Amino acid sequence: MHRQDLQTNSDSTETESFDTSNLNTGEIINSEIDQRFPERLSKEHIKTLPILAFDGKIHLITESEDVSEAVKILQQSSILGFDTETRPTFKKGDQHSVSLLQLSTRGEAFLFRLNYLGFPEELVSLLADPDILKVGVAILDDIRALRKLRKFNAQGFVELSNIGSELGIVTCGLRNLAAIFFGVRISKKEQLTNWERPDLNPSQCLYAATDAWICLKMFRFLKSEKVLPEKIIWKMPEPQPPKSLRRFRKKKREQEN
Repeated sequence: MHRQDLQTNSDSTETESFDTSNLNTGEIINSEIDQRFPERLSKEHIKTLPILAFDGKIHLITESEDVSEAVKILQQSSILGFDTETRPTFKKGDQHSVSLLQLSTRGEAFLFRLNYLGFPEELVSLLADPDILKVGVAILDDIRALRKLRKFNAQGFVELSNIGSELGIVTCGLRNLAAIFFGVRISKKEQLTNWERPDLNPSQCLYAATDAWICLKMFRFLKSEKVLPEKIIWKMPEPQPPKSLRRFRKKKREQEN
């Protein structure tokens, strides 16, 4: 393969297995959620926590011929960590397409450089597979960005911030959730770097891999604690009609009443 394997701190090839047949039956949940988690943690407190980073194998996928093999490995897991990265904009009106798609098992993280690959059919099929869970935080923006590259029906996604809210947590960003669940800090150092640069540096790759992997780790933790809510599958919101049409419908309802 031509993929770039950047980090091999773990020789684990273990894949995640999760039975998706009972996702909405309530058989894996605690019906009475206790208040074991704080509502929020201060930024000052989070800064004092030790940093946690992914320590498995990181595969940087830039060549189209490497996508199929990477997806085959990912398909062996029924649950994956998910995230994307986009080149930041510092000028009003500027927009960039999503640059990187990250999918992680417990031992391997795959970083797909979409600015080189486009959005291959194999990846589209994986993200549309309802039997493989993709766990992330604030995934609506990620899916919208990906759908600008290629329309697809996003299925099998789990939104951790929704789960956090149901557990009584007020601040449900990825770093806050990691701090609340594990007492660790996830680095934000590379967040606003250029994700379209010709060669991503090791620090960027570690940051991107960690963001996807920690989502998987948090989901597994919540499952082990038996605090997953009854319904965990995220649904893409229905598109809203234009404001003019909404105003017309509202006015019509008022006239009818």
